[in-house]
Amino acid sequence: MTNRQHWLIRFTDELMTLTSDLTQQQAADFVRRVYVAGHEAGVAEAAEESRREGE
Repeated sequence: MTNRQHWLIRFTDELMTLTSDLTQQQAADFVRRVYVAGHEAGVAEAAEESRREGE
């Protein structure tokens, strides 16, 4: 069985290794915003693709 970290913890930890001026909360907030933006963009892209296929 693999011990997988939750994506938020994993990417927050990775971001914190790249920067020294972020708190854990700031890094987690940034990671969440990027995740949400990427998710919304993916949903919009899929909807646009479906619309094009229906034309």
